[in-house]
Amino acid sequence: MVPRIAEVSVQQGDSSGGGKQVSPAHEACHSMQAASSEHRDGLRCPAKKCAGLLKASEADYNFRSGLETWVCEACGHRGFRSREGVIHLFRGGYEFNFSYGPSTQTITVVLSSAAVNLWSTHGVNEERLAKMAAEWTLLCGNTKKPVSLGLPSEEFADFYLYSCGD
Repeated sequence: MVPRIAEVSVQQGDSSGGGKQVSPAHEACHSMQAASSEHRDGLRCPAKKCAGLLKASEADYNFRSGLETWVCEACGHRGFRSREGVIHLFRGGYEFNFSYGPSTQTITVVLSSAAVNLWSTHGVNEERLAKMAAEWTLLCGNTKKPVSLGLPSEEFADFYLYSCGD
């Protein structure tokens, strides 16, 4: 069989429909990048009504759990972050389980279909949304309680506001 190669051209600029394009959430909501594993310093504090920044406390690294402690310079909030990032273990429907570092503990994230639909309008798929929520809950200081992003819930509102930088 002879392999065939097709040339594809993509037009840049105007989109069909003439409407305003919706930018992906990683562009629209600038602080989502702050929750990702690539940044070392300057994460925004997840505490309500705090505009401070979290800084890594190298002295407080827990070798057993694999979590770094991050401390807010303004309010003193203490959260956590895995140096390796959160690791997706498995999922069942809209329930995702993550681990971090060498710890045997897991973080459970439960998404609602409404949350998945809302974030999909920003270009975020359910796997990325669950990972962002797991990283956010660690920053909030939670290592045990499941995260439930359902509408309406205070947890969902806090996560959305943090992710969008408000």
